Amino acid sequence: MRKIMLFALAISIVLAVSAMSDDYTMAPDGSYVSGDTATLAPDGSYVGGDSATMTPDGSYVGSDSYNLAPDGSYVEGDSNNLAPDGSYVGGDSSTMAPDGSYVGE
Repeated sequence: MRKIMLFALAISIVLAVSAMSDDYTMAPDGSYVSGDTATLAPDGSYVGGDSATMTPDGSYVGSDSYNLAPDGSYVEGDSNNLAPDGSYVGGDSSTMAPDGSYVGE
């Protein structure tokens, strides 16, 4: 019985590690951002990428390019995508982060 339990534990660990994605990074404040780098923006938020760019509404994105999503928010990149939770993310698709939020790909 013990061998079966250890085998089941090993399989669950392998599945959890394989489900991890390079599409997002955990920022120091616990939020998730797209990409492999979290950068602190001047307003205290974290954005994905190496630099923070201010958008016309005063929010920040982690890209030199951004676009206006249908809900009025600005997202990084040249395209936006409606995530399953109703938020918009930059990119062609979205990925759910471990905290349930969505980040763009």
